[in-house]
This record gives sequence, structure tokens and C-alpha cells, in this order.
Amino acid sequence: MRKRKLIGLLMLAILLLGGCGKEPEKDISPSPTPVHLEAPVIQGEGEAAEAAKAVMNVYAAEIGIVAAGSPDNLTYTIPGNALNQFIRDVQASGAVPANGYYRFSWSQGGNYTYETTVDDAPEIESATPDPRDETPMDSQLNGDYAVSGGGIFERVRSYEIADTVTRGRMEISDSLNGEITGHEYFAFSVRDGELYFVDATLNFNIDGDGENEQEGFLTAVGVLRSDSLEILECVYTAPEQFPDPANVNWAQFTAEAKPVSSLSAQGEKVTVSP
Repeated sequence: MRKRKLIGLLMLAILLLGGCGKEPEKDISPSPTPVHLEAPVIQGEGEAAEAAKAVMNVYAAEIGIVAAGSPDNLTYTIPGNALNQFIRDVQASGAVPANGYYRFSWSQGGNYTYETTVDDAPEIESATPDPRDETPMDSQLNGDYAVSGGGIFERVRSYEIADTVTRGRMEISDSLNGEITGHEYFAFSVRDGELYFVDATLNFNIDGDGENEQEGFLTAVGVLRSDSLEILECVYTAPEQFPDPANVNWAQFTAEAKPVSSLSAQGEKVTVSP
């Protein structure tokens, strides 16, 4: 199952980039939790979108089967999600291919510094002290308490992808106040009708002092076929260790790999471990 160790940072990024105000709450009945996510579908118009659709349509039926049978392991969504992001950035940037490749970078971000005080939390003012406890309320809760955070956030996505969308790579780098908070590398190659891909993300832990500790890269390595797929998640200490989708020998790779999780599908039979 794909690990998410930087929940706080990821949520911050979502909030910063979303920029949406809170909508009024509606009195509605709770909906049942879906048993699985829908398989990603290539979206958009234009040459890049049409080329990506032609590539991914070959594997759509098998990915749909896996989506219905794998509610916890979502590594099968990686290629489709990456290509959809590529298409959105092509459209937003107006990038066009040159010498057979799209080569461009697209960034977003800004100053998202914030500060809030106890006065912004009316629920504290309305709280009733415990009548059995005559200890005065903490003075920090009497108007002087403030919390600040955020800062200069930037996300940069760089691409080098063939105009046929049959091979290429992308890198995503996040920074907050000049410090790297996330990095992702995605590369893929279509060979003999099979799509090989590698997706690596920085593997962070938070230590006892609240500081980030980098522990290499959590890397999904997979192959999609029209009637099957195999994806292994492994941990590597450096990018030089990543398999190359353009020439990886799958039998040799699986024989030597030490995966932390795996997803395998043969037709309608889906196996997830652990």
C-alpha cells in the first residue's frame, strides 16, 4: 500500500493550491463509503491528450478490473494520473513539441504566510470551564495566543515526453521557504505493447523534534499489459538505483527486487501483498 508519511505537508499543499473558501454546511444524509476509486481516465483535448488516450486505452479494461478489486493499493493509478497532469500543464503553458518531444517546465506557488489568534476561534470563548476546577484558564487563551506558519511555497513540474506519449519522464519538486518538502520522479516507456513505468517519491519520516528525516525513495515499478499488470513498491537510497523503464528486464527485476508491497493482476484475478 502506497505510504504517505508527510500528511501534514501534503494537506498544506492542497490547501495552498486550492484557495477555496469554506462553503456553508448542508444538512444531508451521510453517503456510504465507496469500496474503490474509479480508474483514472485520460482527460483533455488536443494532440497530447489524443496521443495519451491512444496509449492508455490499450490497458483501460485491465485497469478497470484492478480498480474494482484493489481498494487499498492505488499504484495502478500512477501512469494515468501522471499523464493527465502532463496534459493539463501542456494546455496551461501552451507548450508544443520540438524535435519529437515536449520539453518544458510549469510552476505554481506564492506567498502563503498565515497567522491566527485565539480570537479567530470562537468555540474557545464559548467553552464552559469545569465547575470542579477553579484553576484560572491559561493566559495564552485570553487574546495573546497566536499561531503562524506557511511561507513561500513553490511547485515545479518539468517534462521531457515524446509527442507520441510513448516514453518520457517528469519531475515534480515542492519547496517551502526554500527547503525541499517533496520530490517525485516519473518515467515510462511503451515496449512491444507493454507500458513500463517507475514512480519515485522522497520517503520522509518525522523525528521526535518534528524535523524531517529523509529515508531514500519509495518507488513503484510496474508493467501494464492489455490483460494483466504487475507493480512492486521498493525502497531505494539514490536515484541511480531506479530501474530504467526503457530497458528493464522484468523477469530479472522481479527475481532480485525486495518489495515492501506488490499488486498483481492476471485477467480478473487481483492479488495484493501485504
